[in-house]
Amino acid sequence: MKAPELGDMMPANKSLLWGVVCVQVALVVGPIYFAGLMFWAVPIFFIALSFLLFSVERTLPLLLAVTIVLPSTVLSDLVLPGGVRLQEAFLLVACFFALVDWVYRRHLRISHTPADGPVLFFLLVTCLSVGIGYLYGNEVSVIWRDARFPLYYVAFFVVSYFVSGRSALRYYVPLLVVLGLVVAAGYVLEFVGAIDLSVGERFVRVARLQGMVLPIALLLVVSELVFAPRRWGRPLLLLLFIPIGLAFVLTVGRSMWAVFLIGLVCIAFMNGRLRGGNSRWRSAALVVALLALLVGIVFSFQRFTGASIGAQVFERSRTLVEYEENVHVMGRIFSYAVALEASAEHPLLGHGQGKTLMLLNFNEEMLRFDWTRAWTIDSLYLTILVKMGVLGLIGFFWMYGRIMKLAWHAFHQSNNPHVRSFCAASFALLMGMLALGIGNASMINGRFALVYAILFGMVAVIAREVSDGDAHAGTE
Repeated sequence: MKAPELGDMMPANKSLLWGVVCVQVALVVGPIYFAGLMFWAVPIFFIALSFLLFSVERTLPLLLAVTIVLPSTVLSDLVLPGGVRLQEAFLLVACFFALVDWVYRRHLRISHTPADGPVLFFLLVTCLSVGIGYLYGNEVSVIWRDARFPLYYVAFFVVSYFVSGRSALRYYVPLLVVLGLVVAAGYVLEFVGAIDLSVGERFVRVARLQGMVLPIALLLVVSELVFAPRRWGRPLLLLLFIPIGLAFVLTVGRSMWAVFLIGLVCIAFMNGRLRGGNSRWRSAALVVALLALLVGIVFSFQRFTGASIGAQVFERSRTLVEYEENVHVMGRIFSYAVALEASAEHPLLGHGQGKTLMLLNFNEEMLRFDWTRAWTIDSLYLTILVKMGVLGLIGFFWMYGRIMKLAWHAFHQSNNPHVRSFCAASFALLMGMLALGIGNASMINGRFALVYAILFGMVAVIAREVSDGDAHAGTE
């Protein structure tokens, strides 16, 4: 019997078809207006399951979108039964699809990467720190709140085993840039909506965890501009640079500025080293030109809105030198001293997950310092040292250094400009994140650990394919 063609199954009445579609959309979206934000979890979760059924490579982009774009206030309301957060639900779905793929399609075969051992070691140390937390009597709810974020690095294996380098370069890299553009648009709109355009003297700092994607997107755009401009074209890349760069400055985040500046210098250095000759001078000129463009964008926006962006940038930069006059910086320095004292009590294995510290926090309303119990510290390295000890710090740097090494070698081994572009951006980002880790712990505290885990997996799988001789991974 002949199977019916797709056209034979389409209804003749297209108006009826569109009517049914509208009714289905209304049934999904309509109840949201009559229920709380919690109802968002149900349609998003089940629509994702039906649309992304048994596809790891299509589940992970949605995971990235949910993790990066949705604000923390929204995600905190989208908690599924058992305390599972929305991004964790998508990670579990991706792991399930990966398990099915591994058993039924790959017949239990695994293509290993050189970073498997270091990442696995870090995850095992994290599990050990959970046991230590129980041993020292840390609060159970805090233990699992601490541990869930470093355990997100299990996503590394989902990417490195079940995502191809072609998909990583063709879909995941552009997606990160687009998501950065979406977050940037939200930042700019929020800033414009918060200031009084008729006066223009008010400045409202827009600073949320979502902003961590901005230096990632900027470095990816700059790297494409340097190593693979034909993919999207220089005009489009510069157009992408403008809004993302503007939002990046509006965060007034000193540590993120350091990430971008260090990353920009790294990309210029790698370009000069690769091409040699006068390329070193051109690379230096590129750094100056991009920084000048960023300054021009900011001052043009300041002239349009009247907001005192330049003064705020100067004030935030001044605190790096005159830190004694900034109560927030002094409070952070005090927290570092407390963390070092705590880590000295159990230097090898740390206090375990769930360890809390009594820190001084400046009360803006009362204009004084108050003692507060904190479960995290604004420093990646001190957080690891307190909770996982020297062993955890060794595991983290082993994992981190291996990913940097893979990005560096793949950059030099491949002749594919797209591979070079991504690996240069990844290496530059990781160099910058070393500085960010001094005053920021987002790599193991917060949902953005998922983004870094996926980035690490992308580097590992691309480096493996380049090492195996597939230097054209990611191209047709």
